Amino acid sequence: MLIETLKNRLVLACLILIGLYAVVSIGGTLFFQYEPNSQDLLQANTGPGAVHWLGTDYLGRDLLARIVYGIRISLTIAFFATLINITVGFLVGSVSGLLGGLADRLLIGMVDIFWCIPPFLIVVMLTVVLEPGIKNIFIALGLVLWIPTARMIRGEVRVIRNSPFIKFARLNGAGSFQIMARHILPNCIPVLLTTAAFSIPDAIMAEAFLSIVGLGVQAPNASLGVLISDGLQSFRVYPWQWFFPVLTLTMLVLCFNILGDALHEAYSSKAKGLLEHD
Repeated sequence: MLIETLKNRLVLACLILIGLYAVVSIGGTLFFQYEPNSQDLLQANTGPGAVHWLGTDYLGRDLLARIVYGIRISLTIAFFATLINITVGFLVGSVSGLLGGLADRLLIGMVDIFWCIPPFLIVVMLTVVLEPGIKNIFIALGLVLWIPTARMIRGEVRVIRNSPFIKFARLNGAGSFQIMARHILPNCIPVLLTTAAFSIPDAIMAEAFLSIVGLGVQAPNASLGVLISDGLQSFRVYPWQWFFPVLTLTMLVLCFNILGDALHEAYSSKAKGLLEHD
């Protein structure tokens, strides 16, 4: 599935761009001479040029360095939120689908209750309770994103739980958690990869929203959401302070969404082929 997906040139271009974003954001100051929080009031609100390629902000901080640092913060939040998402979602969904009965009804009932509450409302409430901060943001996002993941995993497990290899494992004395680790997890990896590809841009956008309303990353840290929020205050006079962070966020989210669509299409085609073969 993965090899077929990589043959798509658009998907490959998106992967390369995501990789470049990741490398540059991790390298940070190794690639650029300016620190993201280094102020120079004499250079405040300078437009893009040879010295400051993307211009500076109202404190004279290099916007390119700020964006690179912002990508790192946004990707860090998205990565850990997605990790919580797929971990909790897989555990709840697989236990619910594999055990069935009362455990299934209780777990899926809990999922349905959370499903009825607007996710952004939960995120905002959790962020207010936990207080704004990088760690608390990805915890809040992760505790919301897992809900649809659990439903998808439960559906997958209910399809394969009566398969011959599951029955054979039970006959050989394998317990439920052993079956989950050795048989359920490998069969759910395509779903988890697709979920992760969609979860990361969702988390990036959610973090940007929280930062714009003042509940996201706090100064002096700068995520893409913080940079967009700062740029909105003066975008009519200094449009580059808003345009470049928005462009970066758009490209990052678009690349992950294209990757997610490609993985979903490849997985759906494979599943359809298996059903036709059966």
